[in-house]
Amino acid sequence: MKNLLTAFVVTVSLFAFAGCASSSKATGPNGACCNMCPVSKEPLKADCPTADYAGTKVGFCCEKCQTKWTTMSDADKKAAFDACCAAK
Repeated sequence: MKNLLTAFVVTVSLFAFAGCASSSKATGPNGACCNMCPVSKEPLKADCPTADYAGTKVGFCCEKCQTKWTTMSDADKKAAFDACCAAK
């Protein structure tokens, strides 16, 4: 019985810590890191297209901006991301 209780406590603890580790910093629609498109600086809609960047979900106001994002250099992406999402 003691082993069963110990196993239960360990399992519950692991799930609790996993939940903490996976909590996102999303504040924008559709799980995006902020409420603004990093390319156009326009507000995001609820069903905005997204992409992953540096372990964060970035939202775009439209597919055109998402396409432009994919063609940007790493330095330009970082600058746009920092101005939009990292500066919260």
